[in-house]
Amino acid sequence: MTVPPLLRAAAPMGLALAAAALVLVTASQLLPDRVTVVHLRDGATGLAASRSDLVLIASSLLVGLVLAWLVTAAALAWTPVRHLLVPHAEHWKAQPHRRELRLRLARWAARAFATAVWFVTALVVLAIGGQGDGPLATWWLPLLVSGLYVLTVVGGFAWALGLGFAVDGDVAPTAAARSGAAGDAEGPAAVARPAVTPARATTPARAGTATPARAAPGPRATTPVPSRGAPARRPTTSRATGGDPDGKGPPRPYQPRPNRGGPPRG
Repeated sequence: MTVPPLLRAAAPMGLALAAAALVLVTASQLLPDRVTVVHLRDGATGLAASRSDLVLIASSLLVGLVLAWLVTAAALAWTPVRHLLVPHAEHWKAQPHRRELRLRLARWAARAFATAVWFVTALVVLAIGGQGDGPLATWWLPLLVSGLYVLTVVGGFAWALGLGFAVDGDVAPTAAARSGAAGDAEGPAAVARPAVTPARATTPARAGTATPARAAPGPRATTPVPSRGAPARRPTTSRATGGDPDGKGPPRPYQPRPNRGGPPRG
């Protein structure tokens, strides 16, 4: 039976939750009514709480982590790929690799929240073994566990960005790389390939008619271009001058203007 990829990605979170539930059930049975949570260097009690309060606080933290993990997983699954920030984005955001990108994001998110669940579980285990004169009744163990948790989170984040999304050598190249390689591969072939010009479609000649041969084109006639000098003025003629181009003609006789209904001018 094959396990779906999404269930395999959520396996770290499921294992951590199962361990946390087992520890909480054990704590509710083994812890005394008054629990010492923090020890001081001189062996005194730094912080104490009731058993029910400790179990309630740990359970609330675990429920909050589960809800935050579900919201994060849903956001990573439904957010458009163009808004996701991942290393080698040109490779992972290509269409053939988007499914693998979603699976890797879900896997690393489950690992991050599983680490937080293991941290809460470890603190409850320290509380169980640190009561009275138990072997874990020391002041430095909670500090050590907290420091390991911080180092694990920082190291896991660096590991995810560095190697979690590394591009393997056998992974198919991206579309840009494929187009560039195709162009390089077709370069020599395109140079060696002779150019083929499409043949003109000719209509079959009728039977009994000869196709006249096309005459060779002769030299084109060239017209002289006049020089760019001052344009010559065209001679003007008028009817008043009798058609004289120079505008000089015989003087016209005096012709008085006709009187239009007024008194005669003296």
